[in-house]
Amino acid sequence: MKRKNTGITLILSLFMSILLILCAGCISDNSGSLQTTDNSEQSTGYKTVVDMRGVEVTIPENPQRVVAMSRSLIDTTMYIFGKSDKIVGASISTKPTAAGTYVYNGKDYTVNNWIGQLLYPEIKNLTNVGGFGGPYGSPNAETVAQLEPDLFILRDMGASSEDTNKFIEQLESMGIPVVVLQYPSCYDNPSIDTIYEEIALLGEVFGNEDEADQIIDTMKSRVDFISERTAGIPEDEKVDVLYFGAPTWAKERYGGAGYAFGSGTIEIAFMEDVINANNVYTDSGTNLVSAEQMLALDPDKIILCTYSGYHPPRQLYDEEMYGGIQEMTAIQSGEVYSLSSTPCKSERLELPINLMIAAKAIYPDRFEDIDLESWTREYIIELYDTDEEATDEIMDALMFEYLGIS
Repeated sequence: MKRKNTGITLILSLFMSILLILCAGCISDNSGSLQTTDNSEQSTGYKTVVDMRGVEVTIPENPQRVVAMSRSLIDTTMYIFGKSDKIVGASISTKPTAAGTYVYNGKDYTVNNWIGQLLYPEIKNLTNVGGFGGPYGSPNAETVAQLEPDLFILRDMGASSEDTNKFIEQLESMGIPVVVLQYPSCYDNPSIDTIYEEIALLGEVFGNEDEADQIIDTMKSRVDFISERTAGIPEDEKVDVLYFGAPTWAKERYGGAGYAFGSGTIEIAFMEDVINANNVYTDSGTNLVSAEQMLALDPDKIILCTYSGYHPPRQLYDEEMYGGIQEMTAIQSGEVYSLSSTPCKSERLELPINLMIAAKAIYPDRFEDIDLESWTREYIIELYDTDEEATDEIMDALMFEYLGIS
């Protein structure tokens, strides 16, 4: 009897052990039923995303040490996500607009116009990892590796493909996961939709899909507003515009007047697609042009972008270095306008602001009811949820005093 009971006890114990093991991989859903789970993902804390190269990248479920290489698109988006404190390195420049260069009506408007640094000042104290283009210096994989990131996010600008790909391979060989965003210029037909895709991918990376959708909706509502206002303009009524970069060194170094933006550039794609204006410079790319070429192009209006420094309209009107082009119709008639001040030309979350500036300059009658500063303040507050003081600081950084738009 004793031996029989002992056997039964052993069998029952073994059965219970097996049952416990089987149940260990199960959890209850809300209805109380059992469902199996993927223990590998649960234990490792990783997920897979497909970046804009079409590459599957395994990344941490909740990245804690992020290096962001971009001209301030990634860090400002992370700010909205509430993830700024996860950044351990970025493309960082602390150099403001040159002191004393931009004095208007006796007031020096020198500011630090990196909006990402205004939103999250602590980023200025982090390691600069360089960048492909811009005022950051060359990227260095060893510098990145020393930061021990669990995620590297790169916004590929499309201008240095061979160097960019080599850099990515170096990081991946060190075991650093790399997620690549692709700027509109990476594509044959640049589109604003690409920027929306970048934001959506960042939302997936950080688990902030709802916030990413809100950013996209906020941007798209403004872009669509401009597009709807300028839709249907007959070809013979479109304004002839020159999108122009006017670095002060163009004449001294190369004997040219500045740089004209032509077909295939994102600036012209956006101007034609959204604002519905006519670009007078039809060559491909961004090219140095002479004073003679400028006079021959003779556009109705000139839009000045940030190009190796911020350039207000008064430079073209007044300064001797631009004397060779001051007979142009646009200059003689006071039709030169600046975009907002950005330290390095790059379309980012503030893109709708520059589109509105250009649209209002090119077609003032269609946007007569829009007060530019009020429209911009509303956009900044909706986008970044800034208080009055922070909004004022961002508005100052945009240097609206120089735009030349009423």
